[in-house]
Amino acid sequence: MLEHLSPSERAVLLIMLNRSLDDHRVPPEAADHVRQHFRDQLEAFVSPRPATLVYTGWRGAARQRVRADLETTLARARGRLHVIVGYNPDTDEPSGGDRWTYEWAIHTPGVTVETHPAPWHIPALSRSAGPYRNGFMLGVAAGRGGAFEVLAHLHPSSRGASGTAAYADHLGLRIRKEPAL
Repeated sequence: MLEHLSPSERAVLLIMLNRSLDDHRVPPEAADHVRQHFRDQLEAFVSPRPATLVYTGWRGAARQRVRADLETTLARARGRLHVIVGYNPDTDEPSGGDRWTYEWAIHTPGVTVETHPAPWHIPALSRSAGPYRNGFMLGVAAGRGGAFEVLAHLHPSSRGASGTAAYADHLGLRIRKEPAL
């Protein structure tokens, strides 16, 4: 399970865990559970974080195009990817690229998804709710650190995705611009 550790490092960790279990007089049946939990937690701690992808796309983006570009991104991320998308699963909006990305993410092994619907319900934001949300998603990804990129499926009539791509460029973020069709 911890193949990347040397045999001596694994032995030291096991000795430390067993001493702790003995010191606290943990019954053998509980100790097995604790050991497994410890291994799982340690593996999660030392494993590299998955790459993050912020997705933005035109509402008329072609499903096959979006899926193909997501598969390419997943392969480059070595099968582990966290996707941030502005889709709202409760209202099934917006259509197009965001929807295709969300559907792909929830059905693809090795992928987790985080949604950030636009806060249209805030009157003060009015029509700026979409651009606000898009900038927020970029900030969330950048603030977490680690490897991330922006995938933008663009079309001449796509103001939202084009604006997000322009803002990502302005911030100096890694962005992949692809045609939406």
